[in-house]
Amino acid sequence: MNNELFEQLLYEEENPSLDFKRDQYRFAMATEEEKSELLKDILGFANTWRRSEAYILIGVDDVRGGRGDVVGIPEAGHLEDHSLQQFVNNLTNAPVHFHYEAFGFEGKQIGIIIIDVQTRPIYLKRDYGKLDREKVYVRRGSSTDPTKPATIEEIAQMRVGSSGQPAAELLIEFAQIERDETFGTQISWDAEFCAMPSRKDIPDLSPPQSRHPFGIDTFAFEDPIYQTNRNFFRELADFEFARRLVKPVRLVLTNIGKVAANNVRIEMMVPTNLGIVVMYESEIPDRPQQRSSRLATPFLGKPAFSGHNPGDVTIKKNADQFCVTIDCGHLQPGRRVWSEVFYIGKRASGDVTLNGLVFADNLPQPKKLTLVASMAVAETVLTIDELCSLVNY
Repeated sequence: MNNELFEQLLYEEENPSLDFKRDQYRFAMATEEEKSELLKDILGFANTWRRSEAYILIGVDDVRGGRGDVVGIPEAGHLEDHSLQQFVNNLTNAPVHFHYEAFGFEGKQIGIIIIDVQTRPIYLKRDYGKLDREKVYVRRGSSTDPTKPATIEEIAQMRVGSSGQPAAELLIEFAQIERDETFGTQISWDAEFCAMPSRKDIPDLSPPQSRHPFGIDTFAFEDPIYQTNRNFFRELADFEFARRLVKPVRLVLTNIGKVAANNVRIEMMVPTNLGIVVMYESEIPDRPQQRSSRLATPFLGKPAFSGHNPGDVTIKKNADQFCVTIDCGHLQPGRRVWSEVFYIGKRASGDVTLNGLVFADNLPQPKKLTLVASMAVAETVLTIDELCSLVNY
């Protein structure tokens, strides 16, 4: 463990490769029931398909949507690695590859359990505490539920790809937005970084004028149904800036092999320090309206990401990078999954490289992927007169 990796983990949410524990596990002088909590978590990570090592960070409080809170543990509270190794591996059908580290960060002590990627399944040879013999405990999402061990189908998949059975073969490409056609692994487009007028200099949209019976132009009385959107030109500037800079992106994943690919997941990383932005389609401003109905139901926000359908996209950002995740479900040979549309923009001309990994239960190891979007970005300026001329009112 090093400071850079630890800091990166603090910004991640709990997942099949990461868990936060505010307090140290009870181990020395603990009952079997208490020690089985530690055993459950190690077995859950060991039996879960993941891209690399799994980490249990002890002395870190989980903060949903933010950086984990480093609270630390007493220096005398660290567990002894050799005692843990003996405890776990005396109970399991096969050795569990893991180790415990004591780590110092921001003047505080952190305990770290690192569980390697290994041959599965691993289970107990006898009942211990709240755990049953010969049940395969597996981590799902952010927890390991001892009442829901792996199913027969899940256990059968654990050795696929490591015992001579054929592995899945997957191809990831860019796709067209409107049609189900592919572009390959490289695309290019023209974009515009357009400097907009200062918001304080952009005028309000005035209500329409009407002709007074005596020939004097006056502002119409306030319409009882429709009201003027005085922020129209400022909203139009936001819309134009986004429309010209960011462009839609869609991916397609194809199973080109001879066996089904199960529980497929794409993870791509984009650094944040290159003037790049990655956004949901719902984050792009809508074209504003000059007038709105007073009777319309107030819009209370964008719908939350459901994450339940093949092709759903999740975008997360920390201090270092955007992480774009696409869950693709199961694919029979020859089947395709088309992702939702998301958007990418770049401040200046250059390439945006999407580096990532593809995971599946029956891939012997994660498949690396590299997609490249080349952008030619022109720098322009829009005056207030030009902004106002974009619409007739």
